[in-house]
Amino acid sequence: MSDREIFGRIRDARESLGLSQKAISEKLGCSHQAWQGYEAGNNLPGGKILQRLNILGISIDWLLSGRGSVLDNAIGAETGAITYIPRIEARLAAGHGALNDRLQIRDYIPFAKTYLQQKLGRGTIEGLSVLEVSGDSMEPTISDGSLVLVDQMDQDISGSIMAFVHEDCAYIKRLQKYFGGIDVVSDNKDLYPPHQIRDADLDQLTIIGRVRWIGKTL
Repeated sequence: MSDREIFGRIRDARESLGLSQKAISEKLGCSHQAWQGYEAGNNLPGGKILQRLNILGISIDWLLSGRGSVLDNAIGAETGAITYIPRIEARLAAGHGALNDRLQIRDYIPFAKTYLQQKLGRGTIEGLSVLEVSGDSMEPTISDGSLVLVDQMDQDISGSIMAFVHEDCAYIKRLQKYFGGIDVVSDNKDLYPPHQIRDADLDQLTIIGRVRWIGKTL
């Protein structure tokens, strides 16, 4: 399903509600310019905008995939219990590093709101994003091609699996503080021995967030 088709359905969704671009942007809490950009194909709306469209009665399944009908007749049932987290067009290297130069939204991954609340303690999707992992350094915990849910609001590196950028390359590893720096640990230790980022080099380290969920095919 191409982005162009999604942009067309964004316009159709507004027209089905009988709203102007200005009126729908006011209802959704975004700028008129931002909504114009959605319809023009400059960007995809984020998770909060999708949720608000769903509250207005738009089927998010239809909007993203074209399945079903534009209006959701089951608000407050199954669809109303689902939230959509953006999947970012970027790959995290579970290996020797990969330079990421695209950070656009690729699509959206559905999660049950009760799951996010009960399992992750998250009442909103603020700071949450889904990314793809490349490489085998985190095997068997995380496989090549797995999707991970990263919480940018959680920056605690005390032994957690973290997404981070070091020397312009994006990684996914376990990080552990030690006196003098940070240990970078792979689960596949036989092929990828631990190494350290010393305090003097921490200005080249940027924490993206903690990995809270892993999805992979078997």
